[in-house]
Amino acid sequence: MLPASLTASRHLRRLLTPRIRTAAQTPGADRYRKHFPATAHLWLLLLHGLSGSPSLRQTYAVLDAVPQLFARLGLACGLSFSQLARSSTSRPATCFERVLVELVAHAHRTVVPDHQWRILRKIQAIDSTFLRLSAKLSPWSVHGDFTPGTRIQCAFDIGRQIPTSLHLTLTATDDHAALRAWDREPLRGWTVLIDLGYYSHQTFAALRAGGVSFLSRLHPQAHYVVTATRTVLGTATADGDVVLRDETITLGSRHNQMGAVLPGVRLITSRNPAGREQAVITDRFDLTAAELVRLYRYRWQIELFFRWLKHQLTLTHALGRSRDAVWLTVLVAAIVTLLLALVATEKPPAISHVAWLHVLAQTLQRLLHGG
Repeated sequence: MLPASLTASRHLRRLLTPRIRTAAQTPGADRYRKHFPATAHLWLLLLHGLSGSPSLRQTYAVLDAVPQLFARLGLACGLSFSQLARSSTSRPATCFERVLVELVAHAHRTVVPDHQWRILRKIQAIDSTFLRLSAKLSPWSVHGDFTPGTRIQCAFDIGRQIPTSLHLTLTATDDHAALRAWDREPLRGWTVLIDLGYYSHQTFAALRAGGVSFLSRLHPQAHYVVTATRTVLGTATADGDVVLRDETITLGSRHNQMGAVLPGVRLITSRNPAGREQAVITDRFDLTAAELVRLYRYRWQIELFFRWLKHQLTLTHALGRSRDAVWLTVLVAAIVTLLLALVATEKPPAISHVAWLHVLAQTLQRLLHGG
């Protein structure tokens, strides 16, 4: 056992114990489950998420082998795998959502953003990823000619490397409609990095009205009029991009009844090391053109986060086939990611993130067993 893991696991236990106790008091969390309280369920599923096991059955076998662990979690009568699996597909996810919200708030207070680059502060990327499901086992995920599955809509804090908001939508719901349904108040004062999948002049107008700045690629078919130009130096950024033009534009056409006209938008055109030109638009004028070009490159961090969820945290192996079970799987994976960020400073440099999670899971099991 790594000495650092004991310190980190104690930190996690101190973080989680009061939050799990509070979340377990959510109305309806323990309905019809007097012998399997929400407190124990939260602990067991978080241990499952930390272990990275592709199977809940495998995690159950490991935990069942730890002497008196179930009893320490308040399960005096023990717990069968069928009870764990059934509750993981039917217990309301509200208590897990509560843990996630409280950990996000705690991370915003305690996790320090990247010191080396000031513009990473208060920057979030917004994107979605697709989870394919079985049409036979999850008929709720079938919609017309769409591939059976669901989409995870996510806002990701670039500086802290944590998810801040998650939504589950059906494949029939496009990204535009999903973003319109978000509560954008938590994004006030932030800048969001937006992929073309969410591109909409109406969306940009709504974000600006709500105090949210944006940075997005310019749609190839977008209409705009240049109203001012600024001098560019033509020197390459640290990533090898060269800024070609820095302009102020009026974006959109008044003849498009479904769109919006946005005056005072900044358009920056650059050329990457491969020789391809890229145009990005934003309403921020306080950063240099080179900083904005470099900042948009950081949108890729959310794609790496999705890869982490699916492959390292085995998000593709859902806890069940119902919509609630899939959503619960997403919540557990997001909570585990937050826990990793909260103890990031205690991770030994030589150990990988996945191995570190496994060590934390084993150490936390022993701490829970030992009280």
